[in-house]
Amino acid sequence: MEKILASFSRNLYIIPGGYFIVQLLRKLYPVKSGSSTLRTFTFQGLRMEVDISKSMGAAIYWRGAHDWRPIFILKKFLRKGDTFVDIGANQGEYTLWALRKIGPEGKVIAFEPMDLLYDQLIENIKLNPDFEDTVLPIKMGLSNQSGEIRLYGREGDNEGVNTIFPTASHKVLIQKIPLDTLDAQLLALKCQSLDFIKIDVEGAELQVLQGAEKTLNRFQPKLLIEINREACLAAGYEAQDILNFLKQRNYSLYEIGLRGKLSTISNFHGSFCNVLALPISKKDEN
Repeated sequence: MEKILASFSRNLYIIPGGYFIVQLLRKLYPVKSGSSTLRTFTFQGLRMEVDISKSMGAAIYWRGAHDWRPIFILKKFLRKGDTFVDIGANQGEYTLWALRKIGPEGKVIAFEPMDLLYDQLIENIKLNPDFEDTVLPIKMGLSNQSGEIRLYGREGDNEGVNTIFPTASHKVLIQKIPLDTLDAQLLALKCQSLDFIKIDVEGAELQVLQGAEKTLNRFQPKLLIEINREACLAAGYEAQDILNFLKQRNYSLYEIGLRGKLSTISNFHGSFCNVLALPISKKDEN
């Protein structure tokens, strides 16, 4: 019964007002101690394995996505044959949605440095064999310099909040990870095209952009960036610095609202938002 209701729930969630029913269904099936928490499911042509004892895994299982707003953007702005770079790929949610949209003519390069999440990413790619030749997973963190650094997390169940900037709440040492710049990685890969970059790296967004200067100048890709004020402050900069960096490089900025609705953003307010950055020179193409 749980599988049937979860399938129903995933399709219901994208309907306005469906959120509240989804929350009720989740409460009816709490995770039971000692039972298996791994679930494999198919949704809109994609197969995924998630751990429903984790916050992100449970959200994907019951809602179809842990946050639908960026998914709507990928569906709207990605094209067949595009090259998509997923920085902070986690267990592969956005990687899979991108693969579905760009088709076999395109390419996805997915960066994920954490051992556990990288293994989940690989498993989810294998569950979608039609896409395996289209995606290149890379076990690497990105920043504004190369080297090695410690990755920290917090006690709890959210797989998506590991960071290289320790705080009082994120002080559990997870592992050491290798670092490089996007410029260096794409040069080594001899990348000839790049259309879209997604960045979700828990505070290291500005450093990733700084390490991608040549990439941005050469390809002028669209950018989807998660900005968390608390994570930015832990990294030693203001969330507004990300917006300023992009505006100085001729990007138009939009906050992503419910169902992918876009509203112009110039100054960062609040604590969190997803931002779409479109190069001004290409804005009229979308």
